[in-house]
Amino acid sequence: MPVLKVILLGDTNVGKTAFIDKYLKREIKGERTATIGTAMSIKKVEFNNSSIDLHIWDTAGQERYKSLTTLYYRSSNIAIIMYDVTDPVSFIRAKEYMNNIKIKAPSNIVIGFIGNKSDIAIEDPTKRAIPYSVGKEYADIHDVFFAETNVFNNNDAKCVFGTLIDALPTDAIFFDKGETDALLDNIIENNPHLKNDCCNII
Repeated sequence: MPVLKVILLGDTNVGKTAFIDKYLKREIKGERTATIGTAMSIKKVEFNNSSIDLHIWDTAGQERYKSLTTLYYRSSNIAIIMYDVTDPVSFIRAKEYMNNIKIKAPSNIVIGFIGNKSDIAIEDPTKRAIPYSVGKEYADIHDVFFAETNVFNNNDAKCVFGTLIDALPTDAIFFDKGETDALLDNIIENNPHLKNDCCNII
């Protein structure tokens, strides 16, 4: 089965897992524990007039998982880099992820730079730390897609995933897991603490 791979990157608590849950139409829990290692979900989507498996990798934002997360860059088709618009540190970390992606990911990877939790800034503008214009300007400099989102808007996650999938080159499908994924499977299998709700099929 043809496969497209998406990796979500960002600091802890920027909302990556809730964002994925919204896209997959899963229940969004009020309180969450941080993702440990990685979690992978599968969703069937249409691409190039074909039904394919979209593998969505939710990565941990903690520094101690940074080396593991880097391995996922090499075989990803789409990277969604996320920060919290109320948290300036998460924006700095998002820029670090962008620099790493540019160096270590495939040259044709499609990137989305996403400012999440816009609902908080809308409700109380004094809590906004990163202006929309700052995020947009940074994304434009790197020539990547930009959006501000929140999980309470039913269309945000769907729009982001749909836009990035539509931007993929027609030859982007991976028909086999490849050496990088085989290496990752081996790492995860031999380190049970890296498994975190893997895998969910939607």
